[in-house]
Amino acid sequence: MASRILMEEPVCLVGNGADGELEVNPVALKILGGINQPLVVVAIVGLYRTGKSYLMNSLAGKRKGFSLGATVQSHTKGIWMWCVPHPRSPGHTLVLLDTEGLGDVEKGSTKNDHWIFALAVLLSSTLVYNSKGTIDQYAMEQLHFVSELTEHIKVKAQEEEDLEEDTEFVRFFPNFIWAVRDFTLKLEIEGKGVTEDEYLEHALKLKSGKTRERPP
Repeated sequence: MASRILMEEPVCLVGNGADGELEVNPVALKILGGINQPLVVVAIVGLYRTGKSYLMNSLAGKRKGFSLGATVQSHTKGIWMWCVPHPRSPGHTLVLLDTEGLGDVEKGSTKNDHWIFALAVLLSSTLVYNSKGTIDQYAMEQLHFVSELTEHIKVKAQEEEDLEEDTEFVRFFPNFIWAVRDFTLKLEIEGKGVTEDEYLEHALKLKSGKTRERPP
């Protein structure tokens, strides 16, 4: 019989150790090890203080769970995990991962941001990028980081082990959802109304002279 894990509140999955390096919480690993059901893992990333935790509580169907901050400082640290019954797929467990906000000026370095972002990509089956107002340059840079990450993992697998199954690993990267919250601008480009998808495609379009050439 498949086990069903009921967590009343989230636990830290990945945090910063005393030396500042990221480390995995053994309590969270034990919880995951006790789940025999298929997992649907949804991770959320984005700038700090943009309401990521609130959105994840909504996905869990709870008003409380992931801790919410009410100041200008980043509240969530590391990666927090909450395993709940999947609301639409009986016999499945929904694993929600709330991540530390990106771009916190108090950290002084983007190294931690990159590791948190990379772990969210690698652990999730669906990755939600949360932003507010509009699609800005910082968000575009983070999206570019995801695409670069897939290339690095593919190259590393080929160089180190040269096994065909390792190159297949990159096929299991998550579905990507961009949640643009509090969007108040008119969906118009050059005076013509556009859909949400068309707006995103326009934002992602490479500008003339900005394309990168891949090495032969």
